[in-house]
Amino acid sequence: MGGVLAAVVALLILFVTRSPGPGLDPDGMAYLGAAQSLVRSGTLRVPTGEWSNPDSTSALSFWPPGYPAAIAIPVVAGLAPVQGARFVNVVAAALTAATIFFIITAATSGPAGITAVLVTFVTAAVLDVHLSILSEPLFIACLTLTVAAMVYARDRLWLLGILAAATVMVRYAGACAPMAVVAWTLLDSRFAVGRRIQRAVVVALLPALAIIAWVVRTALATDRHGTPHIAIYGHWDFTLRQWGETLSQWLMPLVPGVVQYWLAAAFGMVLVLLLFATVRDTASSRLRQAPAARVATMLGVVSLMAFFYLAVICVSRLLVGGTIPFDWRIMAPLIVLLEIMTVVSVAHWWRAYHRPLQVCILLVALTWGAASAVLTSNDAIEAVTNGSDFAASQWRESPSLAWVRERGKGYALYSNWPSAIYFHAHRIARELPDSDEVRHELSDFAKVLRASNGIIVGFKERSPDVVAPDSLAKLLGLRTLARFPDGTVWGI
Repeated sequence: MGGVLAAVVALLILFVTRSPGPGLDPDGMAYLGAAQSLVRSGTLRVPTGEWSNPDSTSALSFWPPGYPAAIAIPVVAGLAPVQGARFVNVVAAALTAATIFFIITAATSGPAGITAVLVTFVTAAVLDVHLSILSEPLFIACLTLTVAAMVYARDRLWLLGILAAATVMVRYAGACAPMAVVAWTLLDSRFAVGRRIQRAVVVALLPALAIIAWVVRTALATDRHGTPHIAIYGHWDFTLRQWGETLSQWLMPLVPGVVQYWLAAAFGMVLVLLLFATVRDTASSRLRQAPAARVATMLGVVSLMAFFYLAVICVSRLLVGGTIPFDWRIMAPLIVLLEIMTVVSVAHWWRAYHRPLQVCILLVALTWGAASAVLTSNDAIEAVTNGSDFAASQWRESPSLAWVRERGKGYALYSNWPSAIYFHAHRIARELPDSDEVRHELSDFAKVLRASNGIIVGFKERSPDVVAPDSLAKLLGLRTLARFPDGTVWGI
């Protein structure tokens, strides 16, 4: 049955990412470009760079290499990079479905396993990250595989290490995986403390080596792309509000206004109480009943992984970037883990419920599922008709990008959206200065623009990372080469 579910999910993701999909997220430029670079030259280069960089490419650093490396495999086999990334996401979705079915079926029952897969892929946060070229699908697959190994292959230490290393090499937030497997090993009461420490060292070795190797490689790169600035970032009010909105939309999809917050808070409290009751019941009887022991182990592992994931993203928001959004994308892995825990808990108590309560649970589940299905189907329809992110019609039919394709040859390109130019004009564009650089290095940028025979392709869609191109053009006194409804091209 797990294979059937995996195939169905794979076909679903294949269907919803058909042309004009998959969605082209701005991060996709780095993933696809690094994959192409790896295939062509064995290096991981992003097809853009800072305006002051003599090379038009830069070293991959803002993202770990796992996802580009995975995309490189189908590219070597002959697929175009976009289709290679689509293939990776389809396979990742199938792995996630099969793994979730396996771990829940083994802990509870087959119907619970099927339910968990349906709940996972009807969730808007989960489906949405599969619609675009993003690392989350592969990350979620690695995360669930690590959970499965922690539960059912606890003594295969090298397997745990390999999966944890793979997870953190796909996304930096995957640091939660090595933390969770080390903590799980240290909590193993079957062994004395000294033996636990030895086993934890073995588990941590491969992830540690992978992280150290990547950090050293990145530190040695002279032209890193998007190196974060470590500091203490405050102003958590917007972040927490966005976090609340994301969780509310997940728990109470389609419910309007402030009612959504209150209903989501009440529903969330019920789920917390359910999880607490399940943990208390299974922990007290785990030595006497094998089913209860499996449920207790499952909840322990998943809650441990969820805790460390939440800790990692909060620390990242505090120290790495104050603009890290707690949106669908960042919350999708956590939502998957919470849904696994919820389904396991409901399945554990199912036979103890009286019929009226079972009917009530089914009605709530069907209502939530129907609302979530409406939300996800709307997103999928938008993706396969208009396209999502840079695959949307406004970018595919952009007159500014058409000008670049037809008349942009011979110019060095600078833009507020280099990814749009990469996706649709198949050219490399350097980034514009940010607002701080403009104050101090305006004359230097003008010299670089003149020396490189450069032009600025500025889109009306604002980028939060660089100075507004019209403001920059005014400061430099640039002449307008072409003006369109969606952007302007300026030259010296």
